[in-house]
Amino acid sequence: MNLARLRRRLVPYLYIAPAFLLIVVFSLISMGLSLYVSFHDYDAVAGNAGFVGLANYHRALFSADSYFWLALRNTTFYVLMAVAGVLLTALPLALLCRKAKRGQAVFRTLYFLPSITPGVVLALVFFHIFGVWGQLLDSRRTALPALALLGVWSGAGYNMLLFLAGLSEIPRHLYDAAKVDGANAWQQFRHVTLPMLRNTLIFVTVMTVIGAYQVFTSVYIMSQGGPERSTEVIAYTIFINAFAVAGQMGYAAALAWLLFAVVFVFVLIQMRAVRSRRIYDE
Repeated sequence: MNLARLRRRLVPYLYIAPAFLLIVVFSLISMGLSLYVSFHDYDAVAGNAGFVGLANYHRALFSADSYFWLALRNTTFYVLMAVAGVLLTALPLALLCRKAKRGQAVFRTLYFLPSITPGVVLALVFFHIFGVWGQLLDSRRTALPALALLGVWSGAGYNMLLFLAGLSEIPRHLYDAAKVDGANAWQQFRHVTLPMLRNTLIFVTVMTVIGAYQVFTSVYIMSQGGPERSTEVIAYTIFINAFAVAGQMGYAAALAWLLFAVVFVFVLIQMRAVRSRRIYDE
């Protein structure tokens, strides 16, 4: 192999090397360290790391002072509300934007703005609306739905753009054929749009589930787990144990890996249940 050919083969790897290095340092190595810490009674302040085996996991799953199952229940309820809200909001918005003959770019921008606005800013806005001016955050029944509403508002615009991209890929002749067969607007949506958006729906659902299970900023800013732990989600529980309760990093790391296991199993089941496949042949 001559030098010129070797150079051509190495150049693409040099382009991706910075991103790959960041992934290795801040993802792979960090995950390995957190897994190591989860098997130790690690004190970040004192630097002690006594090996305890599965004690942190046993404490999280079976100890009476553990709030893992409560946090998991709250997080799962939040995920269900967020996923349903995003799907019921983003897809109709995409359909409306697609039909708009004028100002489509303006509508896309306005709907997308919350998705690029920092989460702290959105949480502060919602806190003043529902916490200062309203009473939703003071009730156990309404606090978690209020947080889910924030999640829907912040994520609907991004997912709307994904649905718009999926809608643009649907061949127009399918709608023409449906009209010839006498299909009305609802029948076209049910038998043409939804099947053709299958892959996009799967992607949006999976990514929304992953993001919703990691909800933290809105809880930290708006409710801090209250009232009466009704909004204490897993990510907030991890934060409290890692930084607010004598630096229990080992226990917090175990909670983080349990969260990873929950999300992994959930997404795996979802992907197996709705396995992507080609809808039509070109």
